[in-house]
Amino acid sequence: MNTSALCTSIIALTAMVAAPSMTAQAADTTLTLACQGTVTVYEYPRGAADAKPEPYSTGITVNLTAHTVQGFGMEYPVKITNINAGTIIFSHSEKQWRLLGQIDRVTGDTEATITNWLDVQRREISNEQLFALKCRPTQRML
Repeated sequence: MNTSALCTSIIALTAMVAAPSMTAQAADTTLTLACQGTVTVYEYPRGAADAKPEPYSTGITVNLTAHTVQGFGMEYPVKITNINAGTIIFSHSEKQWRLLGQIDRVTGDTEATITNWLDVQRREISNEQLFALKCRPTQRML
């Protein structure tokens, strides 16, 4: 075997050995959750009188490297604002709406509230969606 072929073989072997550890490391920083529970929509000014919990299922992706959470029908991830051994807290605000939520890292209990503003200046709420979910990590099929 010539030197060039030996170097090529060593590089290929190194890539094969290193690739699984890099994939495992990336997988450890991103967690995909399958969540089931309820969502209750409060329409204002009627409020709680007409609100009834409805079944709700969603997938949530937690990216610990980027400090983001994506789910709840959002098109893009929102920032994790606090994280510790027990809880992940996330939030995002726009002019017309706000999302606040938390994930219990031990039990998988997840709560979130999306508030939509009718009049931002007067802080009048149009509606709120309250999510009460139980989440568990998904497993890859292949």
